[in-house]
Amino acid sequence: MQTMALGGLLRVLRRLNGWVLRPASLPALIALIAVGLLGLLADYQNHQIFEQHSRAAVADRLSVIRARLEGNINRDIQIGRGIVAALATRPDLDSAEFGALVEHLLAAGSDLRLIAAAPDMIVRMVHPLIGNEKVIGLDYTKTPSQRDAVLRARETGQLVLAGPIELVQGGVGIVGRFPVFIDRPAGPPVFWGIVSAVIDIERLYANSGITAADFTLDLTIRGRDGKGAAGEIFFGLEDVLARSPLTATINIPGGTWQLAATPKGGWPAPPNTVSFRLMIALIGALVVLPILITGHLYAERRRNLDELSEAKRLAEARNIQLEEANRRARHTSLHDELTGLPNRRHLMDHLGRLDTGAPRGKARIAALHIDLDRFKQVNDTYGHAAGDRLLQHAADLMRAVFRPDDMVARIGGDEFVAVCISEEPEELARTLADNLIAGFRHPIDLGEVRCRSGLSIGIACGDLRSDQSSKLLIDADIALYRAKKLGRNRFEFFTRALEAQVVSAKRLADEILTGIEENQFTAHYQQQFDASTRELVGLEALLRWNHPTEGLLVPARFMEVAEDINALPTLDHMVLETALAHRRRWCSAGLRVPRIAVNVSMGRLRDERLADMLRAMAIEPGTLSFELTEAIYLDESDEVVCDNIRGIKDLGIDIEIDDFGTGYASIVSLMRLQPTRLKIASQLTAAVSTSSAQRQLIRSIVEIGRTQGIGVVAEGVETLEQAHILTELGCQTLQGYALGRPADADEMARLMIEESKVSVVKRQNLRSETLDALLVSESDQS
Repeated sequence: MQTMALGGLLRVLRRLNGWVLRPASLPALIALIAVGLLGLLADYQNHQIFEQHSRAAVADRLSVIRARLEGNINRDIQIGRGIVAALATRPDLDSAEFGALVEHLLAAGSDLRLIAAAPDMIVRMVHPLIGNEKVIGLDYTKTPSQRDAVLRARETGQLVLAGPIELVQGGVGIVGRFPVFIDRPAGPPVFWGIVSAVIDIERLYANSGITAADFTLDLTIRGRDGKGAAGEIFFGLEDVLARSPLTATINIPGGTWQLAATPKGGWPAPPNTVSFRLMIALIGALVVLPILITGHLYAERRRNLDELSEAKRLAEARNIQLEEANRRARHTSLHDELTGLPNRRHLMDHLGRLDTGAPRGKARIAALHIDLDRFKQVNDTYGHAAGDRLLQHAADLMRAVFRPDDMVARIGGDEFVAVCISEEPEELARTLADNLIAGFRHPIDLGEVRCRSGLSIGIACGDLRSDQSSKLLIDADIALYRAKKLGRNRFEFFTRALEAQVVSAKRLADEILTGIEENQFTAHYQQQFDASTRELVGLEALLRWNHPTEGLLVPARFMEVAEDINALPTLDHMVLETALAHRRRWCSAGLRVPRIAVNVSMGRLRDERLADMLRAMAIEPGTLSFELTEAIYLDESDEVVCDNIRGIKDLGIDIEIDDFGTGYASIVSLMRLQPTRLKIASQLTAAVSTSSAQRQLIRSIVEIGRTQGIGVVAEGVETLEQAHILTELGCQTLQGYALGRPADADEMARLMIEESKVSVVKRQNLRSETLDALLVSESDQS
């Protein structure tokens, strides 16, 4: 009997379910519910009034809490921004200065537990240090719990607020990651590192009043890492969310938190609880049933639309595949297989048709020779597959930039040529080149990696006449050479003056090679003086060229061409041999010869035979130093360079960094290289007498040298006023026209003789002054 009754009930429910889900039944169902609600209207009104009063009281309290939390967090964030601003203008702050700055900013009161500075993503400075020693040396990029946040801060350039999280030094806190970028006079800002501001979560709670004993609300906060309502709960009990709480949003940098609150123990029950619950159930039924039905209908419609969209996508994909197959079949003979662009043969056929075709009124021709910058580096680093993707990206960009009637061809390797016809070809070519270079500045997806590249473009324009096209390609190639010479990622127009420069550079290159063969290059010397005593302490050997027709030439006249033909290592060696020969001659004459500094190029440092050649020269330790320009990037992966530098030091040859402050050297590079001296570039010393900023910069460089045990030489000293200021700033050695001009070996020998005489007089005067002082002292005692 029970089984039969249960079966009958199920049949009734199934019929009722079918009736409810029929669209025609919906109006009747809604009317039925509405009639039932009329009888409960009065009780519903009482319930609403009671609930509104209760919620209004909680809302007022919650608003105060939200304001306190948000205000306290924003106050702490502003302190962090103040630290970032200070580091952006003073990236060389040491730990003591950093601590003093943080202490000053925290004096007004905050919830911050600590502030840490991480140049290059490694924590170097923390305040306060006591209790936070474990943070020092923390590498964010190797800490999984913090790596994503700091990388996101560096990439976006914005503050990233994470937490609450477990801290390395113990406890829980909210960590704000502030990226620090250093502005440069030219170029984009440079990423310096991360400033982390840790807010003590318990202190924040206490100062906001939510952990007080007399707190009258059950409060829950969720939104860890700024994820708002979708985030985890990190304060309070989860069951608060099930009590129909009031919510408020706290806006924090990069996201939000959600507050949810109810009175202690839950919402108070109004009178007539049974009636109230019945009314809620009826209202729920009224709302849920239409939503369920409408949702079912909408889902069905959505499925149908998705199926139609998928069918359309598949059809379009098949059409694209068919069109691509047909295009490849048509273009195989005259197009590059990798990029799909016309090949060299197609280009030459096109130029031939232009040469023999009919005149086109005022139309003229422009040829653009396009070359990918650093393409070989991409190939060598990421493989040929990545190089192929880069070529394909370049081809796609050119298709988008050039007009449909323009001829764009890949003529081999990473070179492309475009030919355009226009009445104003110069203006058209300029616009196209600008668009190409701008489009190639964005990061390029090469599959597993992303990289940046650039384009160098040479442009030549001419008339449409027989045999003009081939000459234009040669002219465009000359202009391309000029563009690469001026720094790449740019375009240059061919001019007759440029053609003359190329011819002149070729002639100068031949003369340099002849000069090397005929030993026309020699060394002149400039004195270096002790900043305090003005005694001679060193000489710098300077390259000079005794040109057979133009006389004595300085390196600025020929160095660029010499670098192009890879003659710098040979010239370095010639100067070194000449300087050693002159030193032997001076020593034989009885002169006191100070240390001689000789420049060395990167090409020379990459010579695997360098250490053996220096060893064969039997150089006396302490008599020679090698000057490396700061622009030489010391890459630890270049084993030959690193081995040669170690070998140079082992031979007793000092290492100096020339032109410090103008290139790429960093504190890490200095610590790794450990040079004997830094030479402050003349660009920095030039304005030392008029610019307080320059004086402060030089003072910072001197301090770097002092802390690392590195001597500091100031070059380019043009006036005695500059010499005095640089001495006051702490420079140990001075060099420049105010103290001595470059001279040949004979003149330098004469100057050293005079210097030795002056030194003898100075020593005699010093002994005389000392003796007089002793006599006066004895007289006083007696």
